[in-house]
Amino acid sequence: TDLDKELMSAYAGAGATHVLAVSGLHVGIVYVILNALLRFMDRKKSLRVLKTILLVSLLFGYACLTGLSASVFRAATMFSFVAIGRAIDRNTNIFNTLAASAFCLILYEPMIIMQVGFQLSYLAVIGIVVIQPRLFELTYFNNRLADWAWSITCVSIAAQIATFPLGLLYFHQFPNLFLISNLLVIPAAGVILYLGFSLFLASIWKPTLLFFGFILDTVISSLNQFVVWIERIPYSVLSGIDISTLESLMIYGVIVGFVVFVVHQQRFGLYASLSLFVIFMVLQIVEVERQKEQNFIAVYNVKKETVVALVNGTDVTIIA
Repeated sequence: TDLDKELMSAYAGAGATHVLAVSGLHVGIVYVILNALLRFMDRKKSLRVLKTILLVSLLFGYACLTGLSASVFRAATMFSFVAIGRAIDRNTNIFNTLAASAFCLILYEPMIIMQVGFQLSYLAVIGIVVIQPRLFELTYFNNRLADWAWSITCVSIAAQIATFPLGLLYFHQFPNLFLISNLLVIPAAGVILYLGFSLFLASIWKPTLLFFGFILDTVISSLNQFVVWIERIPYSVLSGIDISTLESLMIYGVIVGFVVFVVHQQRFGLYASLSLFVIFMVLQIVEVERQKEQNFIAVYNVKKETVVALVNGTDVTIIA
């Protein structure tokens, strides 16, 4: 909330806006920490039940504390199912937990399905679950650092593939350098979160508080400077994109068809993908030609003001 517009714009241009929102990453870290702290309760069955109740209560307490956004509620519900499954010695399925958390969210607030955050959150997770493992298997690195970098790259590509049609529809832009920015942004986000917890624990003694505060401030400042630098690189953002809801759905059809072809070796998927792509291109050409011929006046409903647009082809004159 306190970030200035220039910094927000830089994060959007670098394709790193996801680290600014409280999301599944944060809930995951909270779950890992709580699970580690309560591990001593795994010895007895009765204590395991109590541990599960504590875990679920604390996760949803954290979710409520942060505003109960779609991504946080999804993650809290998913990790709750994981905790309950472990307590009763049952394995959980990621698609079942995703569907169950979505059902609970829609049951709580039916119109949440129309929120951009809800759509992006679930699509990103689905993309990572379905696409990331296949991408990661394409190559192997003996070096740990290279393997770790490739893992983050695969996550970034998978999430971007699953969400970019919505990004084009709602935000009319595409971050061309998202792979470079996410190589540093994703690890830095984790470091910042752990430093934040350390800062709370260190607050009982001023010297340690100042030490962790200095490190946290340095890491955040460095991350912000890196993101601004990425955003200022020429052609880092492809902007001015305009597609309709139907066209965004067609792009998803192209993606699904291609994934079916690659994963299941079904030629039908490739034919469907190519056919939808050709139809999409035809619609784009028709739209461009219509824009060249359009000629109309638009009067906007602005309180206590007069705003009129004179549209002639692709030229617009605003009178206000």
